[in-house]
Amino acid sequence: MADDQTLETLLDKQAIQENLMRYCRGVDRMDLALMKSTYWADGTDDHGRFVGNAHDWCDEAVRAKGKLISSNHHVSNVYTEVDGDFARRESMFLVVTIYKQHGSAMFLGGRYRDLCEKRDGSWKVLHRVCVWDWNREIKADAGWHLMSAPELSNWGQFSPNDPIHQDWHSSPRTNAAASGRLDLSVAGADAP
Repeated sequence: MADDQTLETLLDKQAIQENLMRYCRGVDRMDLALMKSTYWADGTDDHGRFVGNAHDWCDEAVRAKGKLISSNHHVSNVYTEVDGDFARRESMFLVVTIYKQHGSAMFLGGRYRDLCEKRDGSWKVLHRVCVWDWNREIKADAGWHLMSAPELSNWGQFSPNDPIHQDWHSSPRTNAAASGRLDLSVAGADAP
């Protein structure tokens, strides 16, 4: 039987994990309010090209929305050490970003080094440092034709138009061009 302290630590670690997932969802959907909700207002962020107030970082990140087709943060190997009302969290990430202008994809690998703090029962990031490990640009042709992707489907978009923000029981399909994907002209050409 687990004691109260063990249960509290497990609940804290779950809340800290959910904080990280909310950040990823927020930045991938360019949902400014959701991103900011994961940092304390007096928190800081060091993203290399940006060092300063964490909420200002969120504003900066969302300004890139017009340049992007999509952004996908994949996070794994999350290790958290809880020490009272503070927690050290290391998370490995892989970010895949597709740019409109260049037609290229950036693959970025690194780690978030987060100092999280619990205030009034809520865990948020107090200080984040992005540790860069690797980066690759890939000039790639879209492979939608390989899977016979139709023009009308469930195309990922930024908030509030993404299917994740629509009715989960029934929502209309979206147009590829509306999502910034203009590369479907060869769709079906090589499909089996």
